[in-house]
Amino acid sequence: MKKIELPDFDDMIKLASEIGNKKTKIMLSEANLDLVQAEITDIVTKDKKYWVGDKPPSNAHIISTYHILGISDSTKGTLAVLKTEIAVLTGDLRADELLFRVNEEMIDVWRTQSASERKAYLDS
Repeated sequence: MKKIELPDFDDMIKLASEIGNKKTKIMLSEANLDLVQAEITDIVTKDKKYWVGDKPPSNAHIISTYHILGISDSTKGTLAVLKTEIAVLTGDLRADELLFRVNEEMIDVWRTQSASERKAYLDS
């Protein structure tokens, strides 16, 4: 049976730090997205040019249109940048978390293999 090697613990510590940094960046980007969306909601509910008849648009309409398309080219671009940034960071985060989990599993396999080898040695 092939001997399992332990992952590099320095690499795992670095990876854990990167995971934490990516989570922080995601939270900051989400907070910025929430801020832009809140500003859009505020504008479209107060500015009568966005109203349907004599009523402001419903929250469902605001979320399904203005939070996606923005209310101007500037807000549309900002929304797209933030959503893309969140998506990329989330994908990178998930890949790093999977790699970290694989390293944890390798440690578990190594631990089991080492215990089996010790048992076989003691039994002989």
